[in-house]
Order: sequence, then structure tokens, then C-alpha cells
Amino acid sequence: MLDEQERQKEQEQEATKKRRDSVMSETSFVNMEPEGPIEKTLKPYTVSREIEVDRERVLLTLIDTPGFQAEYLVDKQLHDIMKYIEHQFDLTLAEESKVKRNPKAVDTQVHCCLYFMDPKKSSLDEYDIRILKRLSNRVNVIPVIGKADQLTLAQKNRLKPRIIQDIYNKIPIYGIPTQEDEEDEDEDDDEDEDSIKKPENLTEFIAQFNYDEEDQETQIILDYLKVIPFTFISYEDEPDTGKPIEIPDVPLGRDFGWGTIDCLSQIYSDFTQLKQVLLSSHRRFLQLDTVERYYEQYRTEKLTFKRATKLKSMDLSSQKILKDLKDL
Repeated sequence: MLDEQERQKEQEQEATKKRRDSVMSETSFVNMEPEGPIEKTLKPYTVSREIEVDRERVLLTLIDTPGFQAEYLVDKQLHDIMKYIEHQFDLTLAEESKVKRNPKAVDTQVHCCLYFMDPKKSSLDEYDIRILKRLSNRVNVIPVIGKADQLTLAQKNRLKPRIIQDIYNKIPIYGIPTQEDEEDEDEDDDEDEDSIKKPENLTEFIAQFNYDEEDQETQIILDYLKVIPFTFISYEDEPDTGKPIEIPDVPLGRDFGWGTIDCLSQIYSDFTQLKQVLLSSHRRFLQLDTVERYYEQYRTEKLTFKRATKLKSMDLSSQKILKDLKDL
């Protein structure tokens, strides 16, 4: 009887572990200081920490949202995320419209969205493409392959180029050149478009540059393009506390019995590079892109719609006045 109870307890613990592992990719990325068991994210929540980056105090806010579920729920979930991003733009627009602005107003705009992808897929499916296109219209999107420990090195090396090929010149995620960008450059250089061969993939695009001769900003972008999509491995947690399990000489890892994985090691994961991109090398680029590209685009759309609505209202009022005059 005792053996049966122990066996049942082990099965329950294993089932709990599987449930945690199924949701730990994006959730563990956000859960910097776990205060209990890591559970499935059912509604959006934020975690804010004041950190020091390059000798500068920065307030970092991470937002965790429920993963996209059944196909019929994708549009509803995507709508909620888009409305949240746009609401932050509305807050900025409202602050700018004040006669006396608050010099201490907090920047709540979303500067980057990490899109976690299923490693079991061989490429992007129609839902990934639809989601990425919508998100890329409002926020800087960086693709991440979650649960990368499920991939062998060969599988990872095959999957990364496939994902980028599905994105290149089709979806304007952060850092990826678009057809419009290339056409603008051609116009600036005043060259015949027919005489220029367009790069067919990201590898050809990167090969156009002589890395050693480029300026620092260009090198930073090229380093980023060579890595995406980033791979991420979540650490194994203690079921009761959510804290990382203790593995000798491995602060955040996974123990498979036959061996361990250091989730911060660049051999298995791109977490270190991703952290560098978000907090240091690309932080200013992401913020600038948010303001100059996404916010200005949203602001223009909002004000144009408001003006059009006002003109339409004035036109209807004028028509009503003319009609009333005719009826006199």
C-alpha cells in the first residue's frame, strides 16, 4: 500500500513537472525572482525591477502574456495584446497634448516584443505569420525559439534559417531589412533599380557588408542579424518554490540524469546575447524605433482619423442646415 502511494505521488510530481515545462519558456524568462511554483500564465502581468546597465539606472519592466492557444482564440488574444500596446501610445499622446507636461512622466511604451516559437515546428505556420505581421505593425518584434533543449544542434541549425527565410522581406520584424528599405536606399543612391540584384536571403544581405570596415552601429546590427532567431532554454525549478534546482557549478540549468545543461551557456542557448541586445547594445535603437516609427505612425493614424471624423461631422451638419433652409 505504501509503495502504491509513493508511486502515485511520483506520478503526480512528474505530471506537475510536465505542466510546468510546457509553459516555462516565456514565463521563466519573466520570472526573475520566483516566489512560488511556476504556473501557467492565465492573464497578463508585469514585473518591474530597477537595474544598472552601463553605469545607468534603468527601470526594466517585463510583461508576460498567456501563450497563443487554439486557432479560434488567436485573433482575440492578438487583439488584446495590440490594444494594450496602443493604450500605451494613447497615454503618451495624452501627455503630449497637455498645455503643461509632466517632466517626470514615466515611459510606459512597449519597446520590444519577444515572440516565442514552438521548436517542434519545421517552419513558421500561417498563424505565426499572421501574428508576426500584426505585431510588427505596432512594436519591435524579436523571434525566440523556446525550449531549445528539445533540439539537437543539427535541428537547430536547420530551423533557424527556415524561420528567417519565412520572415525575410515579408515581415518587418526588428532589424530585418524590408523591400521598402532597399527601395529607399536605391532612390537615395540614384541608381537604376534593374541593375541592382536584391539579396534573396538574409545571408546574402549580410555578405554585402565588409564587417571590419563598417561603423560600430552597423556592426551591432550585423551581429544581431547573425544570431536571430535567438534560442532559449528555461531552467529546471523546484516544484514547491519555483527556484532553480541546485546543480554544482551551474546557477541555472537542467539535470537530465545522463548530463546537465547550463541554460546560460552560449553552447546551448542565446540567452546571454539576447540579454545584451535588450539591455545594452540595442536598447537605444529599440527605444528610438518605438518613438520614431511605431508611435509616430500610430499618432498620425489617430490624428488623421480624428480629423476625418470631425470633417465628416461638419459636412453632415452643413447638409442638415441646407436641408432645413430648403424646408423653410
